[in-house]
This record gives sequence, C-alpha cells and structure tokens, in this order.
Amino acid sequence: MADKYLFLARRGKNQWWRYLSAITLILISWLVIGNIPALALILLVFYDGNEQTNFNSQINQFEGIDLLWNYLVIHFAFIAFVVALYIAVRFIHQRSFISLITPRNEVRISRIIQGFLLWAILLGIAGAIEYALFPQTYQLTYNPQKFLIFLPFALILTPIQTSVEELFFRGYLMQSFGLITRIASIPVLFSSLIFAAVHFGNPEVGANFLILAIFYLVLALFLAVITLKDNSLELALGVHAANNLFTVLLVNPTNSALPAYAVFSYNLNPVYTLVSYAIAAIVFYMILCRGKAKPKKAPEIPNIQETQIRRKPQKSN
Repeated sequence: MADKYLFLARRGKNQWWRYLSAITLILISWLVIGNIPALALILLVFYDGNEQTNFNSQINQFEGIDLLWNYLVIHFAFIAFVVALYIAVRFIHQRSFISLITPRNEVRISRIIQGFLLWAILLGIAGAIEYALFPQTYQLTYNPQKFLIFLPFALILTPIQTSVEELFFRGYLMQSFGLITRIASIPVLFSSLIFAAVHFGNPEVGANFLILAIFYLVLALFLAVITLKDNSLELALGVHAANNLFTVLLVNPTNSALPAYAVFSYNLNPVYTLVSYAIAAIVFYMILCRGKAKPKKAPEIPNIQETQIRRKPQKSN
C-alpha cells in the first residue's frame, strides 16, 4: 500500500538539530535574503527626490511606481524561499523533494490541472453571483497595455509563490507534525493555524480581522483536508494557483496584498467571500474527493525459503 502522505517525513532524517537548521535557513532566506530587492526599492523611492513615490509601511506597498515592480520584489522572496526549502529537504533531512508532494515516484500533472480548473470554475461562478448581487462593488480597470506586460510575470511568478506556500505549510510543516502524532487532525490544525497567522498582516484583513481570519483558516483547513484525502499535495497545488491567479488577473481587491493590473477591481465583501469560499470548498470536495477509493494493499509475496522449509516432504511411491 502506498505510504500515507502525512507520514512521509519518516523517509528522511529528523533529529531536532536538523529541524532547527532547516527552519533557520528557510526563515533567513525568505525574510532576509528574499527581501533585499524590496529594501533596495524602498531606499530608491526614499532618496529619488520624487514626492509622488513612497513606501507605505502600514500596508507594506509601494506608491507612485508601476505595480509590476511591487509585484516583482514581493515574489523574489518566494524564489529564495523555495531554494532554501529544497536545500533543507534534500541535504539537511536527506529525503527526496518530491516526497513533499506525493508518496509516488512521479507527480500527477493531470491531478494538479483538475484542481486548478475546478477551483477556477467555482471562483468564476461565485464572482458572477457577487457581481449580480453587488454590481456597484466592481469597477472595470482593464488596461490592455499594462495587462499584457504584466501577464507573463503573473503566469510564472504566481504559481511559484503558491506552490512554495503549499510545499512548506501543507508539505514540510504538516508532515513534520505527522512525526509527533498519528492523529491526522492535529497536524492539519496546527499547520493551518500557522498558515492563517502568516496572512493576518495582509492589508485586506484590516478592519474585518475576525471574518477574514476565519476565512484564511477555513481556506487552510480545506487545502489540508483535500491533501490528506487525496494522499498527495497535487490538488492543493492546483487550487492555490487558480485562487491567486484569479485574484491578480481577473478580480483584484482594492486593498489586496497582491495589487495587480487585473481586469476588475472591487471592494472586498468579507462575509460573501467567506460564505462563497466555504460553499466552493464543499462542492470541490464532493466532486473530486468524496468517495475516493483508498489505495489497495498489494498482495503479499511469500518468502520462498520459508515456503520450502514449511512444505512437507512428499512420500515416495
């Protein structure tokens, strides 16, 4: 029978000092090295003598410069993040990097695409319903020239960002908690709480902290549950990529943590967002996860030597 995804960390080396070294490397790479371009851009707008350019520390965003630069410096941190995560898994824990995704020997790209397409369709339906109910909250902001320049960067960098988050939170962290207990709900809950807490500082949370805090926790729990149900990270990789691409390319909140040249901008309705995502998560689960057959146990191959020893000698005629 295929190994359970939650316990794949057992394939590597897991002494306490390895986790200390790995987490230190990941945090320094993500939060320090990864933010060097952002710091350079902050210094640039501070000393450029242009009063129109500024860095707003309250929402952690640049003002008065092209959104593409803001987008690029944010996502450089995730490139540093994934490099550090790879080094940690392969060389510190000495296990295969693919074990963060699946217990199999190869990743099922088709499963990632299934998750991506279904979640994109569900978000599209939710967005269309919201537009029908609250049309005044949507503004057409499509700028063909800027959108087409921004598009290739979004299509490359956004999946990197979402994949790194999945590999770390639903992969590395959840599997690490799986070393402590075989009760699946504990790793699911703790990794989801950490994921939600990391997003509490997003500017869109703001005055709607309680509702959007619950939203991020629900989203994290959903991604963790489908990962365990599918015994791989593939669906979650597709869902997260579809979710963020939908946000940066089609419908971008006016106070988004990822401001972008989307087709529409809108004023976030936190209650509708929470409810629609919860319903979409249930529908997604019912379509792709409910009733999923468990992997069958492979037939045991008898030990040939033991079989020969236990076999009774035949009587000679």
